[in-house]
Amino acid sequence: MRGVSVFIPIYNEEKVLKRNVSVVVDELKKYNLPFEVVIVDDNSKDSSFEVAKELSKNKAIKIIKYENGPSRRENLAKSFETAEYDIIAFMDSDLAVDLSYLKWLIEEIKDYDLVTGSRYLKESKIKRTLFRMVVSFLYNRFIRFYFNSKIKDHQCGFKSFKKEIILDLVKDLGYDYQNKRGWFWDTELLIRAQKKGYKILEFPVNWVHGAKSTFNIKREIKMIPYLLKLKFK
Repeated sequence: MRGVSVFIPIYNEEKVLKRNVSVVVDELKKYNLPFEVVIVDDNSKDSSFEVAKELSKNKAIKIIKYENGPSRRENLAKSFETAEYDIIAFMDSDLAVDLSYLKWLIEEIKDYDLVTGSRYLKESKIKRTLFRMVVSFLYNRFIRFYFNSKIKDHQCGFKSFKKEIILDLVKDLGYDYQNKRGWFWDTELLIRAQKKGYKILEFPVNWVHGAKSTFNIKREIKMIPYLLKLKFK
């Protein structure tokens, strides 16, 4: 069915969930397109689920709650099969990307298989700590070299897809029950999409580092063996 399903993964977001989801819904109402907002609760330990239930009194808002997690992106990916509409998009719950780009994300997918925001194109404007900027720069340079990727930003959590495309890619990715993949999920998705010849648009965004981040370099460094082996699969 023509429309857009916007997925928002959450983990312990009780303080900002109501405000941020409401902002997304208000933005989507401006477009002449049916929509749903799907909150994917990745086993939150705070009152996020209760907040989400209150939000779901609006019929355009749905909740999927998982009892395992946090899984990074694994449960989010599993949730895509529930999408009602033919365009699937997702964004991080901190709304780090300026929401004015949401319309672009939805409109441009008609000519592409996958559309992704990028913090590292010339026109992009970003605000983040120097440490995170350096880590991200080195990571993206390595991915482009090691996998021959043409993408500038492999980790931006602001993407849209044709439904059949993302379901195909999720099938290829599989579900990482051992959580070895970690935050590498976004990168692997883009690598596999390029290998399959899907048409990808990467566009510049304004991005501000959220006050809260679940990124932990000591934890995520554990994904390196998985990353290195992927090239030979």
